[in-house]
Amino acid sequence: MPLAGKSRWVVWGLGPLAVAAALLAQLMAATRTGLLPFDQSFGAGKDGDWLTLSATITGLAAVTSALGGLVASGLLSGLLARYAVVVLVAVAGLTSLPFLHGMAGDAREVSLAIGGPENSVTIALIIGLGLGALTAGVISAGNWRPAAVGLAVATAGLWVLVAVSGRTAVGPAPLGLPSDLLRTRNVSQLGGWLPLPAVLWVVIGAAAALAARRFAAGRGSVLLSGVLGSALISLSYFAARPRESYGDHLTVHNSAFGLTIMLVGGALLGAGIVSLAPVPGARGAYTGHTTM
Repeated sequence: MPLAGKSRWVVWGLGPLAVAAALLAQLMAATRTGLLPFDQSFGAGKDGDWLTLSATITGLAAVTSALGGLVASGLLSGLLARYAVVVLVAVAGLTSLPFLHGMAGDAREVSLAIGGPENSVTIALIIGLGLGALTAGVISAGNWRPAAVGLAVATAGLWVLVAVSGRTAVGPAPLGLPSDLLRTRNVSQLGGWLPLPAVLWVVIGAAAALAARRFAAGRGSVLLSGVLGSALISLSYFAARPRESYGDHLTVHNSAFGLTIMLVGGALLGAGIVSLAPVPGARGAYTGHTTM
């Protein structure tokens, strides 16, 4: 239920602060786990790793901005106030720029960076925050709770995957996919990812949808909640796509469609299975907004 009075100002203050802290913590964790390997050369043969790195920044910013915007806007009443706090939450994510700039300074021979490494990570971060804000703005006009719960579970599943798969041996794995430790075959072929990533996202999508069911008013809301996380991560692949395509090695830019099918397709299957069961109804779904 939307808050009133002085409690509203708590949302305005803590919402952006929480998102800023959460995003910075995730980016710092990503550098330690090998998701963001800034301290290396991105020259010939490794240039695609820079696209993977950029997509990771965009993806983490998108899911964090979207989740923070959904929760903060859901606690306020009034369409203008909800949209304003979504924007404020996204802007708060820009506080991670000094950290990213400092890390990007360690990158060498970045041929695919747009205007240099620092400028490139700035663009990646802004795109991700904007994507998350747009998502939160659209969903907050309806029943935000199932989408927020599903996205939170998907984000947790993403980091469980990172923790289990560990560091990469060949190069950074695209966000949302397992690293070398869990790869089924050589990274040089897209088929080497199958069927593991799709199966993993069936589980994540099903878990997200299952957690969101109690707040959902219909099957469509359950499906959206289960797929939202994978969709935002998949969009980050395309955001990192350069102007020119290189087909001599597997990178985010020439495999985005295939990776999207695995992530979104897997999550859609998992969420679809969960949605087949009767939805509990509007229990917990009313927030003062219209329902999906």
